[in-house]
Amino acid sequence: MLAQLLYGALLVAITVAINGLVLIGCIKRLRLEHDLTATSFAHATLMLSRLATWVVLGHLGAIMVWGSFYAWQGVVTSVELGFYFSAVTYATIGYGDIVPPESWRLLAAMEGLTGILMCTWSGGFFFAVVSRMYLPATGNLDGRR
Repeated sequence: MLAQLLYGALLVAITVAINGLVLIGCIKRLRLEHDLTATSFAHATLMLSRLATWVVLGHLGAIMVWGSFYAWQGVVTSVELGFYFSAVTYATIGYGDIVPPESWRLLAAMEGLTGILMCTWSGGFFFAVVSRMYLPATGNLDGRR
């Protein structure tokens, strides 16, 4: 159990680092490219689509790390199965078609909790970007000073 907690702590740290790097990268790109004021529906949609794509790719990167670990440790029989199990666990879908051995269930639970936290962090970030797009420096939703 102690080994699972240590592995879990390492995987959580890697996951936080991946998500943090992706979100910091998004912040830097948004600052360079835009003042975050939505100039049109098409402009806003394109910017939010790019942001969502990067955020999802970041989550998939973390899922691949967890999935690779599961395959490396023999929790699942292949890397592909590791990715699938990890995605279902990270997103807290929990189909139940793949169940880890009893000795690895704590780690799977840690991944689920980490996935909830990372998705919430990304959702909060997305909300902040949308708020900045529609709430210019005036502080009013309608843009009046």
